Amino acid sequence: MSGFFSGLLGLKPTDASPVDESDVSKTDSIIYDTTPRLFPSAGIETDPTPSPTPEEQKTVDAIDAQRAELLKDLPQEPADDTPRFNADLWLSTQRILLYVRANKNDQEKAIKRLRATLVWHCQYRPHAITPEMMRTEGATGKQYVNGHDRGGRPIVYMFPHNQNTKEAKENLRWVVYTMEQAIRAMPQGVTKLTIIIDASRYSMSQSVPLSTAREFLHILDAHYPERLHKALILSPPKLFVMFYHLLAPFIDVVTKAKIAFVDFAGNKTKSADGPWVDIFDHIAPDQLQSNVGGEWHFKYEQDAYWVELEKSYNDWIKATSLVDMRISDNNTETVKPDDDKPTKTLQAKEK
Repeated sequence: MSGFFSGLLGLKPTDASPVDESDVSKTDSIIYDTTPRLFPSAGIETDPTPSPTPEEQKTVDAIDAQRAELLKDLPQEPADDTPRFNADLWLSTQRILLYVRANKNDQEKAIKRLRATLVWHCQYRPHAITPEMMRTEGATGKQYVNGHDRGGRPIVYMFPHNQNTKEAKENLRWVVYTMEQAIRAMPQGVTKLTIIIDASRYSMSQSVPLSTAREFLHILDAHYPERLHKALILSPPKLFVMFYHLLAPFIDVVTKAKIAFVDFAGNKTKSADGPWVDIFDHIAPDQLQSNVGGEWHFKYEQDAYWVELEKSYNDWIKATSLVDMRISDNNTETVKPDDDKPTKTLQAKEK
């Protein structure tokens, strides 16, 4: 998996590309929407995570019975004015199920990985990464959450050609923040997300160090298991596709099913089984941005995006009892540790 996605780094752009809206002559009459869709719309259709099998339920119950041991002696967070990690709330039965499935119902492995992620949350502290801290990383719209696919899963857009920073630490923090934001944008029962990667204009100048790529992939694999529904790679370079076909026989069947390519030139045969697919089978045209072939004329403008991003983050802090030391709100509704029902703010619940 890591080797496959690392192949995206440093490749030259392909000739076929999504809709180019940089041509003013073609777009000067278009009125763009700058308000992001970070929250599920009312009545949104969802494809919820399947209920556990009897065997999985047995493992989940066994792990949940060891909750006290899992939460014991976690690292102390710094005594500052940033939000604290509510480990008991985070360790929901739904989240335990994700780790059980990621480890093929192996109880010992699932427990080990859950504990590692609990420790990581206390040390890396993704909950304490605020929108204000990420303003520089989010300046160009190289990566952000916007809208939902046909199953109600949040969409993460990635535009490598908009890379604007070289600081590996901050790049990784922006990835982590984006993952957390995507989770906050999940409707009730949904636990996965869809990623759209525009590879059409990628070049060596936007490539990141291999060490950074590996750390990024490690974080996703270790601390966000079972979160990826589909990775849709738009107009990938020829060398990338060749590399994929060479590697495909060695890729796990489950992982391979999550990777798909989108061809805007109309030269590839599309199939529901991939690897070339019709993007509209996964995302409704009015939910897909027009700069990647959809009908939604959305333009990323940081100030407008940040208004909604900060609102989402602040609502989540209050609704999940992640205590913001700068705010005193004793009337905040909380969620029981083993309860995945929505709170007053649907997007703010722990999943």
